[in-house]
Amino acid sequence: MQNTICRWVCAVGIACVSMAAQADWALVPSASHAGVTITELTQSGEEAHHHRLRGLSGRVADNGSLSLPLRLNQLDALERFDTLPPWLAGLADTTLATLTTTVDTRRLAELPVGSTLVDTLVFHAKGQEAPIKLRFIRLDEETLRVTQAEELTLDSQEVRADPVGRSVLALLGYGEIKRDIPVTFEARLTQNAD
Repeated sequence: MQNTICRWVCAVGIACVSMAAQADWALVPSASHAGVTITELTQSGEEAHHHRLRGLSGRVADNGSLSLPLRLNQLDALERFDTLPPWLAGLADTTLATLTTTVDTRRLAELPVGSTLVDTLVFHAKGQEAPIKLRFIRLDEETLRVTQAEELTLDSQEVRADPVGRSVLALLGYGEIKRDIPVTFEARLTQNAD
């Protein structure tokens, strides 16, 4: 159960990976997001709802370490509220989970422009770990595109068993949903010119 929650947290943040061992790389928030498709089971049938966790941000240190905080205010569904209820407004910028990993930056530094590398990184969150297979595409000398390299699906029962997952599903107003929740993501990393 906790492993599935860890995989979910990792899935929304797997876009945050480094490319060069001696460079400071940062996620581009405007181009970095994760999505989930939640299929609600209603009396009239199945209804798919798409949600996005946008504005992912984080930095990769020279040693390849990454720390990525995930906050409720990154969820696009909050935009439907003109004003957040007081109990929610206080939590919107709270860090719900922090994702960490270490990247073999040497392999990525050697990736030529226009080339692709598939690698598995082990992400850590909430005391659990999950291996996630990623696809790295070197767009130019300073930009890396990162996407998932295989399907990633969450178990809705395990999401509901986690207090944070249960709260988010309740906030979104879901009753009965399909067991599988597909996850997608895309991110861009750029080298900082500090």
